[in-house]
Amino acid sequence: MTKALLGLDGLGLTESSLRRMGSRRVEAVLHLNTYQVSKAVSRLPPSERHEYLARRVDRWIKTLKRRFPVATFRVKEARRDPARARRWFELPTNLTVVGPARALPEMARSASVQSVFVSKVPGHRRRRRSPEKDGWFCVRAAVAVRVEGVSRGLQTVEDRFVLVRASDFDDAERRLRSMWREYAEPYLNPQGRMVSWALEEVVDVFDTMETELDPRGTEVYSKLHGRRLRPGLVWRPRGGRGA
Repeated sequence: MTKALLGLDGLGLTESSLRRMGSRRVEAVLHLNTYQVSKAVSRLPPSERHEYLARRVDRWIKTLKRRFPVATFRVKEARRDPARARRWFELPTNLTVVGPARALPEMARSASVQSVFVSKVPGHRRRRRSPEKDGWFCVRAAVAVRVEGVSRGLQTVEDRFVLVRASDFDDAERRLRSMWREYAEPYLNPQGRMVSWALEEVVDVFDTMETELDPRGTEVYSKLHGRRLRPGLVWRPRGGRGA
């Protein structure tokens, strides 16, 4: 199967069966390489790069329409501010396309397209995802360590990360409820006081975007924060050549 052609399994289809549908019209979402940093982008001055991306994605969309005239494309229009140039985060990244089934694999191989997600095929209802197809989510929680009778001083708080297989963010939190209750069950410390590790709050839920964990290394959580830039970490890449 073409690597960039997604969503067929949930519809009970393969690339071959999709091709056999011929001119039958289906719906899909094209994810464009809008923000891809090519050599042509890197060799431009920073002040010119966003405008280049804007011209490039416009050219890509026109090319797709020209190559596949029997398909209809719908672009989510960027918000425009008449007083300012188009901003980088407003560039189109997705196209909804309705066209012949046999054209989708070819669209997926286009250099401008990152992936094609087949969303609707007449006569094929999307299957409910089975548990083994659920993704891995990392739930970050703050757990307060409570000690019987202690009402002042420093309290230990655990920054806890738990991996759970779930269908979405809410499902990930829901599946851990019983675990948090068990985790908070009291026990006795060496002084005979009861101690309970109680969930204080779910700080964040991170979608790893993976259904299987790669033992060679899988990102399970990521959080951005700011700090003062240190001189030794200033990045000055050299622009390359090429289109």
